[in-house]
Formats: sequence, structure tokens, C-alpha cells
Amino acid sequence: MAPDLTSIELFLKALTLGNLSRAAEQSHLSLSAASRRLSLLEQHFKVTLLIRTSTGVQPTAAGLALAEHARGLLRAVDVMHADLADFAKGATGRVSLYANSSAMSQELPRQLTQWSDLHPGIRVDIREERSREILLAVRDGIADVGIVTTRPRGQDLHYIPYCRDRLCLIVPQEHPFKMSRARFQDLLGYDFVGLEDNAAITPLITEAAAAVSMPLRLRVQVRSFEAVCRLIAAGQGVGVLPQGAVQIFRKEMALRFIEIDDAWADRQMYLCRRQEQPSLASRELFDYLAGCGQAAPTAG
Repeated sequence: MAPDLTSIELFLKALTLGNLSRAAEQSHLSLSAASRRLSLLEQHFKVTLLIRTSTGVQPTAAGLALAEHARGLLRAVDVMHADLADFAKGATGRVSLYANSSAMSQELPRQLTQWSDLHPGIRVDIREERSREILLAVRDGIADVGIVTTRPRGQDLHYIPYCRDRLCLIVPQEHPFKMSRARFQDLLGYDFVGLEDNAAITPLITEAAAAVSMPLRLRVQVRSFEAVCRLIAAGQGVGVLPQGAVQIFRKEMALRFIEIDDAWADRQMYLCRRQEQPSLASRELFDYLAGCGQAAPTAG
């Protein structure tokens, strides 16, 4: 007989608490019943999972391995219950949307709120990722709809323009460079604060510096737009970020935005999905966001 969830949960509690008696008490089981369940668990897997001592229990290597799988299993069960609860409440569909940081920091949250008001029966699961990971998730069928800032290549996915995403140079308010518009190369003599290498902007500015045969002095790399802005405000360098996405930090952090007079700074964001026929819910969300993007003003 396969292990039941009660025994799996009991095992994890015993491992966490280091004490079978307390785990049995929290599981509303007698100590003898709890001990029997763990023994059956060990018999099923044909390994020793916990070492009983005078002070409690300790996991074996096999016990630690089971714990890792058991936690994943229980998380999946929780997700299953949550999903079915949505349908019990009247949900009629579900869409998985992966979006990059720039989209998440601009109009997308408001657009999704309007979508939910129009389609209360359809749940949208939203996840923020880098464009590279989003493309992989859509190709693998993990995400139904993606929003990326990556020029489409090949015909494996269906793309449609979503909105413009203008990059700008960001400097502290009192920075000695006073121009409101400049070529990227005009600031390459300064230290830069940037995002991690897997962010779409980082290879873009690295290639732009290489194109004019100048080094990019990337002093520090961080994960988020806000972290870049805070470091710039603290005088750690200058940076390049989507203007619309970081507008919120401009006044708070005393930053100045400089328009980049280079064609590559005017980026296009895309909606993407797989080529095969999508579900009705995912197609409707895709078409709705496409319409929102076409109606939205260019960030600037």
C-alpha cells in the first residue's frame, strides 16, 4: 500500500520537531499509532528514515531525501486544493501569465485588474521572470502567455507587439553630466550600476559599448530595478533602465533621467504564446492585452 498523506505529514513533523511524541500530539495521534505509521513508512521504502534516541529522533540520509520529496508533494497537494477550490467557487478557466520586470512595473497590473473585472470566472496565475526564462516557459507549455523584451527569432512561437519600452540613462540629481539627451557613449567614462547578466538590458548595453570600442565599467550588478536606482542615488554609478518602469523612484530618490539618443534604446515589448490552438481563456487574455498595448501611450 502506498504511503498516505497523514503518514508523510507525521514524518515531516517528527523530523522538524526532532521528537516523535510531540509530532504525534500535533497530528492528534497516539504515540503508538504514530510509531506504527512511521514503521510502515520505513517498510514501504525498505530503508530506515529516522534514528530513535533517548532525546528524540534524527533523520538518516534516506530520511533527508524523503523529506525533500515530501515537502514538494505537500506543496503540490496544497496547490491542487487551491485550484479545485477556485472551481468550486465558480471558476470557469485558468491562464498562466509570465511577464518581465518592466511590464510588471508599468501598466500590466492595472490591465490585469480590468481583465479580472470583465472575466471574474477566469483565474490568472502571474509570475515575474526574465525574458529568457519566459520564452522557455512558454515553449515548454508551463506558461500560456508571456510578455518579453526580446526580439522574436524563429517561428516556434506566435508574437505580437505589446508596447514600447524606452530605455533611459539614470544619474543622481547632482551628477556633473547636465545634458537632458545624450548618446550612450557620452557616459561610458563613468561607473555603471546594472542588472544581472540574465537580464535583457545587460547584454544590450554591453554590446552597445563594444560597438563604439569603449569598455563598460559595470561596477556592481543587482537583481531589481529598485536596487539599481538606490545604488545610483547613493553615488555608486549611473545606469540604464526602462523609463516607465522606474518613474516611481525619480522624485523619491532624487534621480535625473537622460534620454538616450541611440536607436537600440527604443525597445519593443511582445506578447507571445505557442503556435498551436490555445485555450479560449488564454486566447482571450492574449487578445485583450494586445489591445491594451496598442491603446497605451509610449513610455517617456
